[in-house]
Amino acid sequence: MTADITGDLLSYADTDAMHDEFYASQWTDGLPVVAPTEERVAAMLGGRDGDELLGTMPPRWRRTYVHHVAVNAVLAGCRPDYFPVVLAGIRAVLDIRLNLYGVQGTTNPAGVMLVVNGPARTELDVNSGHNLFGQGWRANATIGRAIRLCMINIGGGLPELGDMSTLGNPNKYGSCIAENEEESPWEPFHVERGFAAEASVVTAAGVTAPQNVAILSQDPVMILDGIAGSLMPGGANLVLFTAQPLVVIGPVHAKHLARNGYDKPSIREYLWEHGTIDITDVGGTDGKAMREWKAGCLHVDGTRELLRPSVAAEDIGIVVAGGRSGPHSAVLQPFNHTQLVSVPVT
Repeated sequence: MTADITGDLLSYADTDAMHDEFYASQWTDGLPVVAPTEERVAAMLGGRDGDELLGTMPPRWRRTYVHHVAVNAVLAGCRPDYFPVVLAGIRAVLDIRLNLYGVQGTTNPAGVMLVVNGPARTELDVNSGHNLFGQGWRANATIGRAIRLCMINIGGGLPELGDMSTLGNPNKYGSCIAENEEESPWEPFHVERGFAAEASVVTAAGVTAPQNVAILSQDPVMILDGIAGSLMPGGANLVLFTAQPLVVIGPVHAKHLARNGYDKPSIREYLWEHGTIDITDVGGTDGKAMREWKAGCLHVDGTRELLRPSVAAEDIGIVVAGGRSGPHSAVLQPFNHTQLVSVPVT
């Protein structure tokens, strides 16, 4: 996307005509957008240098300037005070460790999801509770959408052109959540990752849609076995890919686990030890891919070949989020060679 979509071009009296023109120009995700007038883009920038280069975005490797991110944030319906989080999100997705080139161009349904930690969660009203993966919160919806519109308009991630996903998934419209730090019995996700508790931090993940894990029991082993069994069921990404998965533990499950002495490190270790599959007798194309693509996760136990979900237990990201209304957690399957990338909000 270039700057020529802003300015006088958008002095539309007929907003339907604007939506039709933007859709025809492939500048949208298919939904109506907010006109990125010069005034709105300037307000979004808030005095920042629009010419600052953030990097290049795949698959077309276009230069990504702060101005272009601001245009897409306006298109998405963001408020100007959301923009620091959007910028941190773009810095995170451009980090080579996320493997955005792979996430953008793969046939896999993976997309990008953001996790917000720190004061920005409450200051911007980013939902961390009930229905956090769903509708109803402007911050979640528009921040996530701004990232996706950048991936379309700057990166060129258009279906069948730069985005070759066979099926896609609903979070490819945009996905942004916050950790429910108030309901978590453990230290926040960003503190685990080396940031101060008072810092606002955005973590980007290249993942598929959340897979619900409903365990009614209060037994911590049953809860952990349910999550572990959801890491590598048949056909899941982690069966083939070496990457860093993200586990979202609901407050009800977190409460039962903590009451029984589990913390995040011990949960990771349990999931890593028990979330395995036996591929001893798996042959053909699948067996070859498992042994080659996940070579760093392959462990030989006597005559058995066991695949672990990740190279190390520390690779499993754990976030506490959701409401207290039910015993639910979720596993988000990562794409190949994606790592969780955290960037402070400035």
